[in-house]
Amino acid sequence: MDHAPQYRRFLTWLIGSFVAICSLAAGINYVIDPYGLFGTARIDGLNARKPAAGERVRTTKPYMATALGPMTVIAGNSRPELGLDPQSPCWQEDDQPVFNTGIPGASFYMQTQYAKHALSAGRGKKVLLGVDFLDFLIDTSTQSSMPPTDWASLATSYAGRLDIPNESAGAWQEISTQAQDKLSALFSLNTLADSLFTTVQQRAPFTTDRRADGFNPGHDYEAIIRSEGQYVLFQQKNAELIARLSRPGLGLFIAGRAHSESLEALRNFLAWAQREDVEVSLFINPYHLDYLRTIQAAGLWPAFDDWKRHITRIANEFGTPLWDFNSVDAYSSETPPGRGERGASIHWYWEPAHYKREMGELMLAKLLGRNCATEDLMSSPGTRLSAEGLEQHLARLRSGWPDPQASPAR
Repeated sequence: MDHAPQYRRFLTWLIGSFVAICSLAAGINYVIDPYGLFGTARIDGLNARKPAAGERVRTTKPYMATALGPMTVIAGNSRPELGLDPQSPCWQEDDQPVFNTGIPGASFYMQTQYAKHALSAGRGKKVLLGVDFLDFLIDTSTQSSMPPTDWASLATSYAGRLDIPNESAGAWQEISTQAQDKLSALFSLNTLADSLFTTVQQRAPFTTDRRADGFNPGHDYEAIIRSEGQYVLFQQKNAELIARLSRPGLGLFIAGRAHSESLEALRNFLAWAQREDVEVSLFINPYHLDYLRTIQAAGLWPAFDDWKRHITRIANEFGTPLWDFNSVDAYSSETPPGRGERGASIHWYWEPAHYKREMGELMLAKLLGRNCATEDLMSSPGTRLSAEGLEQHLARLRSGWPDPQASPAR
């Protein structure tokens, strides 16, 4: 008996079923778009919130920026990602659309490359770039004979996602990286699980999210505050900062060299912006007093001051405005709720390292020079740094401590 026809029918059925299942999974993943990679329409109750996107921002934000085509870009690490809102009333019509390309945990060079991509995607002409002390600290005990920085090798893991004129990766790398990103997002079982998770979480009151404009609204912080209290956020972040800043050998420069990869990346970015006629506003992220105390307790305050001197010098080279939002005042010294106080929260900060949108509104008013904040801007944090007034500014911060011996909340 000839079984060949049966085998062929079975094989046809098997292949057809496999293709149908894969197509169905791909269709679900595309429609739900759990990471925001495809720019599929966000529908309330179905896929408007992206709770799984937070773990994929390094992959998805370049595609989100390309889809939006921003005129203005907010750049930096997780601090501006949480604090500077592209939907702020401070923005004017000619600023929009605004995209927040802040990348948590990224090197400063990576932050600038993502900013370049986002600006190029929309032919943007304005960027607010946050500079953060921790992103410039290195292990100064590293051998002083290190070769010059190989910028291309630093960008190997993400260059294929970025489209920067005269800097883009080779065509094959772009095709390969982008195909891998999109195919894995369409046909992965992990993506399918995240799609189902996305739909289930739409009605949850504090679902974490990344909006289509790149902003992190901080819903995951709100959830912790309501379930465990803001005290827990302060305790965890203070312990993390103490451990990180207490490591021996931290400083700005490798022993025997006056060179810094991050400072050079800043200079390179400002030179690029000048060539591309992009308006840059630099700002130093604000910290809660607990964070400043940790810097002081770790013996890093002189490096903190020296870092600001270097940043100011570079900004002056390019005629770029630089704002310092660090302060020792009522804004930075709010006392967080005590242990067991659930639901209560201070006004300006999520925890010592990350400021809220409310602080971001004050920052935008000064950065943009607009009367768009409800607070008195004369008394709110934010000092524009200059070579002439820098030392007086640094001295004011050093002398403004209410209790120099106090320790961060534990």
